[in-house]
Amino acid sequence: KSNTAARRVVPTEQQAENRQRIKVVYVVLESQYQSSMSAAVRQINKSSPGLCVECVGYLLEEIRDQQILKELQADLEDANVFICSLIFVQELAEKLVEVLTPVRDKLDACLCFPSMPEVMKLNKLGTFDLTAISGGPLG
Repeated sequence: KSNTAARRVVPTEQQAENRQRIKVVYVVLESQYQSSMSAAVRQINKSSPGLCVECVGYLLEEIRDQQILKELQADLEDANVFICSLIFVQELAEKLVEVLTPVRDKLDACLCFPSMPEVMKLNKLGTFDLTAISGGPLG
């Protein structure tokens, strides 16, 4: 079962006061990435005067569970940034593409690296949109 609550960092009311708030959602293969992400977000919330970050992470294998997939979808609804890494299991790549595609255009950034081609095609950052590139290994 998932423990996304342990991987959710939310700024305090004091940290959020008069700051631009962004929400980052991520899916990673292994849990050791989570501690680095949480520590970075806590540091930003503690020390950045103009910005605060809400962050929540999921482990790739968790999205096999339909309830966890629904939680991920709900988190993506108001996310600004999505990050995923090492998505190489076909079944899970397809689930991720399915939940990301409807919200991708609303995201400020979608960063998927290294992963299966259908996941990598979801990359976008500013005017860079990987779906606009044809040919090569990503099709």
